[in-house]
Amino acid sequence: MTALAATVAAYRPLVTNFAQRELKSRYRKSVLGWAWSLLNPLALVLTYGLVFGVFFRTPPPVTANGKAEFFVLWLFIGLIVWNLFTIVINGSMGWLAEVNDLRKKIFFPTETAIFGGAVASLVQSFIECFVLLVIMLLLGNVSWTFLLLPVVLVAVAMFALGVGFVLAIANTTYRDVQYLVSIALNIGFFLVPIVYTFDLIPADRSETYGLPVRDIIGWNPVTQFVGAAHDLIYYLQVPSTGKLVAIALYAIVPFVGGLSFFRRRSLAIAEEL
Repeated sequence: MTALAATVAAYRPLVTNFAQRELKSRYRKSVLGWAWSLLNPLALVLTYGLVFGVFFRTPPPVTANGKAEFFVLWLFIGLIVWNLFTIVINGSMGWLAEVNDLRKKIFFPTETAIFGGAVASLVQSFIECFVLLVIMLLLGNVSWTFLLLPVVLVAVAMFALGVGFVLAIANTTYRDVQYLVSIALNIGFFLVPIVYTFDLIPADRSETYGLPVRDIIGWNPVTQFVGAAHDLIYYLQVPSTGKLVAIALYAIVPFVGGLSFFRRRSLAIAEEL
């Protein structure tokens, strides 16, 4: 971690430039520009809210103040976490390919491009958090715990980066990886309590064809992150000690392992891209 901190400090301007480039190119030649960063998640929230909150009548949990029971809020909180996770996962493969020509001209740590993309994604997530904060203020369901949400999002980004570093390397050799990842993420979305609550998952295995579905979903790393976000924003409480420890481990271990793997393979990347 000391070496990582030194690298980040040394190449901070480069990471910042990559982040700025990603932010500028994301909505280039778009009439609405940055408004899309809000319209896209809001459209998704309204769609899922209509399907699960209206058609299937999924009951929203009781909020801390007992006056903000809207299923779309439950959805919005979970989608902020999920969208950040998927953007960093998918982006890691794309951001690496985008700097291939530049890397052939000058030397720089290749991971800085991926770090820059992740920073840009965090900026978008923070914008979504601001919208969420305004809504919660209007509903009167807000507390100092909201200040801890950025910490959870950074942990999400670290976990996604750890996985993304490995996938980025794999994708340079096998282009099928990006398509398999897309399928896995579409399936994985429903393995996280976003469009439903964890309490709705049957504890009796006989109801899930003998599969430990509740355990699988419960130990899903993204479930832990989404659960922490719900605790902070929806229930206005600090997550349990066990959940905090799980979040820390899920963030640090994959990040360090993925970055180490990426750096070992970084010299051979240019030839494979």
